[in-house]
Amino acid sequence: MFSLLATYLYQHKKLTLPGIGHFELVPKNAAASYDSIEAPGWTIHFTENKTAASDENPDSLYHFLSTEETLSKEEAREQFEEFARNVLVKLSDNETVHWEDVGILEKPDERIAFTPANQAASVFTGITAQKISRDHTEVNHPVLMGDKETSSGEIRAHYLPETGSGKNNKTVWIVLAVAVIAATVFFLKNGCTLQSAGNHQKAGIQKSSETYKLK
Repeated sequence: MFSLLATYLYQHKKLTLPGIGHFELVPKNAAASYDSIEAPGWTIHFTENKTAASDENPDSLYHFLSTEETLSKEEAREQFEEFARNVLVKLSDNETVHWEDVGILEKPDERIAFTPANQAASVFTGITAQKISRDHTEVNHPVLMGDKETSSGEIRAHYLPETGSGKNNKTVWIVLAVAVIAATVFFLKNGCTLQSAGNHQKAGIQKSSETYKLK
């Protein structure tokens, strides 16, 4: 009956076990930590009540049990009450009661202790949050300097010293900016095709001057 009662609890959010107490699902918001995001869901709260009675449950509980067990509502109610008595006997004998998907019931002293299931009910799952670091200085782009095509990485390797300072970095960015502007002007004047990077001048044939005259 544990699984049926767990299903009912998740559907209706409340359940009372006679002689034991009240179980209630309470909404839990998403929680973010440094490296993870815990999904929103429900957490189960338990309030001990030795005088709790089966009458405190709505008829929907016994209708649900009777449908699942193919019993009359009265028979379903009697089985539920017997189940609660058996749980209470186990607790009184210092036995630990494991309720799958709900939690653990114990009675180390005069009071009943409840430990909710580690994984709260949720249609979502938590995720691990990882910081993504993007170093844009490692991205290479084709750059045209004059009539020679090179890359921004080669320019950095040529102009950027091994132990660069803020001033040197600024100089490199100025050089890159000039290179980009030069490339833009070149493409605007010659078009953006691959052939535009070559020489468009046609080779002409020059006639040599006459060195003698016919007589």
